[in-house]
Amino acid sequence: MRDNNEMKHKLHYKHYCKILTKVIKEAKKLYYKEAISKSKNKMKTTRNIIRKETSQLNNEGKINSIRIKDQVVYNQITITNELNNYFSNIAGSISDKRINGKEGASLIQNLLKYFNQPFRDIRWPYTSAREINKIIDLLKNKNSSGYDEITTKIVKISKPFIISPLINICNKMLAQGIYLPRKIEILIN
Repeated sequence: MRDNNEMKHKLHYKHYCKILTKVIKEAKKLYYKEAISKSKNKMKTTRNIIRKETSQLNNEGKINSIRIKDQVVYNQITITNELNNYFSNIAGSISDKRINGKEGASLIQNLLKYFNQPFRDIRWPYTSAREINKIIDLLKNKNSSGYDEITTKIVKISKPFIISPLINICNKMLAQGIYLPRKIEILIN
């Protein structure tokens, strides 16, 4: 029908293409809306849909060929071995260049040169119930949660029961210099 010279057929074909394009767009909208509503991780599903629609498929990081000594190699095993050898040996070659280069000193000598006095002890003041209370109050009321499935709403509701353990945890972290996962860091910062 595309090659037909009759104007009537051309107009019909163009009109049909417009209608088909609209139908496809509406079908995609319905499909994606349903996929997002059924998804457990709506943000991830939305990102994947956007990538798919903008043709940003996950080809990042794929190496199809590499130049080795002026020769292009396509064999994935050879590429893998060459990259593995390179990254396994690069630290040693950088270290050798620094020692044999202009500085002429080992890393330990450089540290002693710039840091010739011991560092002072860092003392952090202990946290208080008032501070933890203020931090919890500043959290936004959200129903979303992290991997632990604890929402900020639950934290705020359970505030009277968790302040004492949080103070204990925070003060022990400060005293011992051992820090807990990111969720508690966010909570106490």
